Amino acid sequence: MRRLNGILAMAALALFVVHGILGALNLMNIAPIVSKILSHSMLALIIAHAVIAVGLTVRSVVIMAKTKAPYVRQNRLFWARRISGVLILVLIIFHTTAFGINSGGVFRLVPFDVFRLITQILFLLSIAVHIITNVKPMLITLGVKKLRPAAGDILFYISAALLFMAAGFIIYYIRWQL
Repeated sequence: MRRLNGILAMAALALFVVHGILGALNLMNIAPIVSKILSHSMLALIIAHAVIAVGLTVRSVVIMAKTKAPYVRQNRLFWARRISGVLILVLIIFHTTAFGINSGGVFRLVPFDVFRLITQILFLLSIAVHIITNVKPMLITLGVKKLRPAAGDILFYISAALLFMAAGFIIYYIRWQL
């Protein structure tokens, strides 16, 4: 189950990077490319990943309760992973409605105000925390032998992509204000 979850996470991560970069280019008005299939595929992977993660979390919490030794301080990383994952799921709702609404088959843009900018930046921050805390366990699950170089490469490219996405949101916000 963990291996399947790792594979789903890696696939969702790859689709997220592509979606985020294409979205940022679109928001910056550089390359207006929109792919519903990409977005829906990524959402399906995220939902499957979340369902498996909830199952694994419940199992871990039950074991903690049975042993009567939750070791809360020692399990900070465990809880950071779970809390950031829940935040991502909540903020996805704001992300899907941040740019427009579909009314009667017609997509209408909504003003990109400060609230929407803040929710999108928080969304990226929660994704960053989730990836940073989960990259090593994911690589271990996938059987990667040399963790340090692989984790470093992934974190470097993800950080660059997240900064580019944040720039896209900020530029889009500035364009709405002009």
